[in-house]
Amino acid sequence: MPFRDVVNQHHAILLLRAAVRVARPAHAYLFVGPAGTGRRLLALGFAQFLNCQRPADGDACGECRACRRIAERNHPDVRVLDIANGQYLVPVGKDYKGKEIPIDQIRALKQDAYYPPYEGRTKVYIIADAELLSLGAANSLLKVLEEPPPNVIIILIAETTVPLPATITSRCQFVRCALIPTAEIERVLVERHGASPERARFLAALAAGRIGRAVAWAQSAEVLERRDRFLTHLVNMETADPLGRLDAAEELTRTKEQLPERVGELLEIAALWYRDLAVWKETQDPSLIINLDRRGEIEHWAAALAWDELARRIEATAAARDSLERNVQPRILLESLFFKITPAAARV
Repeated sequence: MPFRDVVNQHHAILLLRAAVRVARPAHAYLFVGPAGTGRRLLALGFAQFLNCQRPADGDACGECRACRRIAERNHPDVRVLDIANGQYLVPVGKDYKGKEIPIDQIRALKQDAYYPPYEGRTKVYIIADAELLSLGAANSLLKVLEEPPPNVIIILIAETTVPLPATITSRCQFVRCALIPTAEIERVLVERHGASPERARFLAALAAGRIGRAVAWAQSAEVLERRDRFLTHLVNMETADPLGRLDAAEELTRTKEQLPERVGELLEIAALWYRDLAVWKETQDPSLIINLDRRGEIEHWAAALAWDELARRIEATAAARDSLERNVQPRILLESLFFKITPAAARV
């Protein structure tokens, strides 16, 4: 994962390259931006560049022993603390709930940081989801940032700086990671991951600028299966009776695993569906359609729904997304959405 593998974060890469070029990298960085925009890849690419045995053209070679070991996550001088993916600096206790970064992880970092690098030039510590630092962990980390050891760089990764103490953010150099353009995500899915153009178009649009999310979906059929199931329910709402609407909401929220995130994904799918109906109604141009595999249904419902009916569906979907952000129960949210989709049976 050298810099060349990081998609569309040109400004961030330019900043990091410049720091190494003048031999003055900061002792701490804060990579800020939405999840799925390549923040972790950027951090690992920076670690490779700092320790590469054959750097060239402002990038790591990606092939030397140091680069390979960092890519394989087993370089002794590049440590990753990522509680969401079960990566810890020291083992956690049986009672650990995984909801915050505990102080013992940062104490382990502090103890290790004051030893010189084992085989590389620079020790790099990457802390994912840094906004989850417990108060004790944040205070412990502050001591390292105030008196940084030589040849050590700490990279914090966070979606926002709001939960982080100002005492920590003020001691870090900011590196902002932006959302990725949809066309760029679509290109990467086709060229690097072998997705079909139709599938890449849908996943890129659904990912909303988060390439990590799109790549994960491209490697699994699950999201497309959920999308097909949800679109079937959404189309059925045009003719469903009240009981059918309640049953659909119950089925779609039956699982408890990551339910708000799943419902958010479904609402994104609904937004793209009604967007396609509006685009077709206006242009009849298939090159502008995202759900191209359902072109027949798009043509049918774009003709069947009047503009005011389609506008009500778009507004209802937007309201449901706002409700999800306010922590409305997902099942109630979907029930409300489905009942706002006025049956069009009489017009079809």
